Formats: sequence, structure tokens, C-alpha cells
Amino acid sequence: MLLINRFIGLIEDHAESLSLKWVEEVRSNSLTSGYKRFSKKELHDVVFARFRKLGTWVAKQENIDKEIARNFCEMGEARAQAGIRSSEMVYSLILERDMLVQYIKDQGIVTEGIDLNRVIQFGEQLNYFYDKAVYFALVGYERVICSAKASGEGSEFDKTVEGFKHWLIRE
Repeated sequence: MLLINRFIGLIEDHAESLSLKWVEEVRSNSLTSGYKRFSKKELHDVVFARFRKLGTWVAKQENIDKEIARNFCEMGEARAQAGIRSSEMVYSLILERDMLVQYIKDQGIVTEGIDLNRVIQFGEQLNYFYDKAVYFALVGYERVICSAKASGEGSEFDKTVEGFKHWLIRE
């Protein structure tokens, strides 16, 4: 587990350079060309904040599931309102996840077989987190596209989070 914490620490400590790299990738990739509509600073600030919170979001902490869901629903809503295609939004998250995994591999701290097992565990944690991110980003996106109303107690958002509690909270 200590090595996984080290991986997260590396990402959080290098959030600035990783954010800049992701911004360049997402703005230059033909599958995410809609992201050219956003300023580099705007994209940087969003992904930088995510990288800095990664440890909190990836760790199994109570009461964080709703925060993750809300954050990515809001992101999905913003992307829909900006005219970004849902496929571009999803692919931007895939690029983000893959970049983090590659960064950890490139650091050269995996030197033993047990370390490789920790990388696999970390990859599983990242995949689990990004699966939730993609799902809730699409929920937010659809909320805008389908003009669904979500406000107050019993909102569509709350129903969705409640319906997926078995998936959100993993022991």
C-alpha cells in the first residue's frame, strides 16, 4: 500500500507538469478537437485540481462518492453546454487516465515483482475511479442534452447516486 501512496504522491506533486502535458495532448489530438474551444488555462485548472485531489478520490474514503459524482456530473454538463461531443469528453478522460499510468511506469520506481503487483493494483484503482468519472460525466452531459431537471430532494442526481451505491462504495 505504501507504494500506491507513493504513486499518488508523485502524481499530486507533479500535477503542474502533468496538467500541462494533458492540455497539450487533448488540444492536439484529433479525437478531442473540440477542446480547442477552451483556453489552455481553463483546461489546465480543471485537470490540475483533479490531479491534486486524486489521492482523496482514489482512496477508499467514506462520503466521497457523492463529491466525485457531483464533480463529474457538473463537468459533463459544462461540456454539453460548450458543445463538446460526448465521445470527445470520454476520450479526454481516457487520455488522462492513460497518461497517469504511463507516468508512473516511466518513473522507474518499479524494480521488483511485488512492485509490479502494486502497479497493477494502482491501475485497478485508477480504472475504478475513471469508470465512475466517465459514467457521471455522461449523466451530467445527458442532463443537459435531454433537458432533464435535477433539483432538490429526490432529484435525478440523487436517484442515480443511490442506484449505483453498490458500485460506488467498494469494500
